[in-house]
Amino acid sequence: MRHVPTLFRRELAAYFLGPMAFLILLAFQIIAFLNFWELVDLLSMPQRSLSALTDPMNSYISGSTPFWIAMLVAVPALTMRLIAEERRAGTIETLLTAPVTEAEIVLAKWLAGTVMYLVLLLPFAIYLPFLYHQARFHFDLGPVASLGIGLTTLGMMFVSIGLFFSATTRNQIIAAIWTFAALFLLVVMPILVYFSAGERRAGWAEAAGFVGVLFQMRNLATGQLDLRYLTIHLSVTAFMLYLTVNVLQSQRSR
Repeated sequence: MRHVPTLFRRELAAYFLGPMAFLILLAFQIIAFLNFWELVDLLSMPQRSLSALTDPMNSYISGSTPFWIAMLVAVPALTMRLIAEERRAGTIETLLTAPVTEAEIVLAKWLAGTVMYLVLLLPFAIYLPFLYHQARFHFDLGPVASLGIGLTTLGMMFVSIGLFFSATTRNQIIAAIWTFAALFLLVVMPILVYFSAGERRAGWAEAAGFVGVLFQMRNLATGQLDLRYLTIHLSVTAFMLYLTVNVLQSQRSR
């Protein structure tokens, strides 16, 4: 794995060769500002009895519809070029003939995508110290940390899915569409299934709620650091990276 740092720096720098990364960062900055503005507005209202699920602090990100819509668009946009562009330009053949392994290539690209994903979350985090120290609203740091851990492992899973689809085609648009479809199934479909099962009082409604990303983030935002959620994220990540390595190995053997 000695080539991973060099490949990682190469991939991370490639993000900023075009306007895509800057536009996505700008969009997330705007969403973060609007979310924080809404949070301050809710916190300024007369205090009322709040449960953990309705506390504005605990739904700052997990309950933000614009955030999740932007995430469904941003992750495919960030990952679609990782391998698909290399295949289209013909540079993947050169990379595969270099003295690096497929695992090193996949790991470096995945790390670069994950770092870019975490950079997208920074605007949401930079406002909270001002709320804590300047406004002296000393909210519980536990749920914030729990949600941060969950969003990190979730991003690792999302990027690994996008990287896999980027490895299966030379067309970036197709890779982005497949990634969007997969993330849509993970984020939106469990909600529809959960409420449909709830109306029918089906026994598998709870299972749908457990695997649903939004339900997971909602629980993490209340400070319930359920290790089962993290295990799911990391297991899917490892599996998708394994599949991506196999795809590259099959391309090298042709």
